[in-house]
Amino acid sequence: MKPSLWICLFLSGVLLAACTRQNSPLVIAASAASAPESCAAAPEEALTVLTQWDAASGYYYLARQNGGDFVLHFVDYATLEDSAVCSAGCDHTGEGCTARLAWDGCDIRVYAARDRLFVVYGGEAKEQAGTARVISCERDGSHRQELARFGASDFIDSAPAWDGERLYLLVSAYEEGETRRRLVSLDAATGEQKEQTGLPPLDTAVEGAFGRELVLRFGEGTQAGWDLWNVDDGSWRELVRRERPVSAVCAGDALCLLENGTGSILRLPLAGGEETTLATDLNQGRSLAQAQLTAAGDGGFLVRGEENGEFDNYLIDPQGHTVKQTLATTGELGGFPLEVLAEAEGAYLVAKEYSVQQVELPEDEGMVDETRYTFALLPKEDFWADRANYKN
Repeated sequence: MKPSLWICLFLSGVLLAACTRQNSPLVIAASAASAPESCAAAPEEALTVLTQWDAASGYYYLARQNGGDFVLHFVDYATLEDSAVCSAGCDHTGEGCTARLAWDGCDIRVYAARDRLFVVYGGEAKEQAGTARVISCERDGSHRQELARFGASDFIDSAPAWDGERLYLLVSAYEEGETRRRLVSLDAATGEQKEQTGLPPLDTAVEGAFGRELVLRFGEGTQAGWDLWNVDDGSWRELVRRERPVSAVCAGDALCLLENGTGSILRLPLAGGEETTLATDLNQGRSLAQAQLTAAGDGGFLVRGEENGEFDNYLIDPQGHTVKQTLATTGELGGFPLEVLAEAEGAYLVAKEYSVQQVELPEDEGMVDETRYTFALLPKEDFWADRANYKN
């Protein structure tokens, strides 16, 4: 993603004041052990929100080439080798290439799950764009199977959850001038679908998972809220409501929420129990026009904020002390806050540097910028301490 687009997405997300970055590598995953008793007793596995990486092996991403098609790449944590998953050594333009994913006008995202990948074509709510669909394949891109194809007006705008057997996707559609959303449960072996409707109408997204419940974010008017939605019986459990601007992320067995006005961070246990508030000095000595909680980990909290027209990462330690992070992703168009792409065991995969080249789209679609990264591993303790101890 080119830096200018990153800034635009960040800005629009903060203005909505309820958006958090999906699948942040810095967010602690909820463990099955932390699930409430009723969830642990269920025969199905606990849910997890899928990511582009496997913490034990590496990171998958899509690189666009001339013509608009994408090539599936894998970054190996052990060697930091970045290569296409193609086993034939071809130029990735033919139909038989396992690394090639044809572009049809809509966004494509890849997610890792156990021994397979799920490729999600997001769809677009406009004419002459690609159709929303889900494809399953092996880790090398082979043995592709289309699991689902949705309607022409449908689009998938949130990361899927997974319980080892079924995918859970938020599928949206524009109908009669309104956006309507439904939760689709998809059998990964047969493609059999089940649907649950009645979701809140605005700004809905999957924020995390806990046992057999999804943490869903929504917004309406000046209000932002987070609820737990049970995928088995469709029941709701309210977590929190706040006036915007406010943002939140899931961190293990809790939802952490940043109240912009005070700079305080509220921790709400997902299983119920006592709420705690961490007073921070985020707003002391600085005037942040916008602030968004984007991640929480053992080392503290990460906030992206804008001050005097510039965007930076701010690190808040467990005691509430804030520092501006100096680490950055640098390149030919300037630097921007350090891009954390994936999580390895004890480290984060980060974009140390970037370069930008133009690729040509088919027919009269024009040109787009393609950003390529130089990858490095950064130990977690060094990230939170703002030390440039990169492992190349």
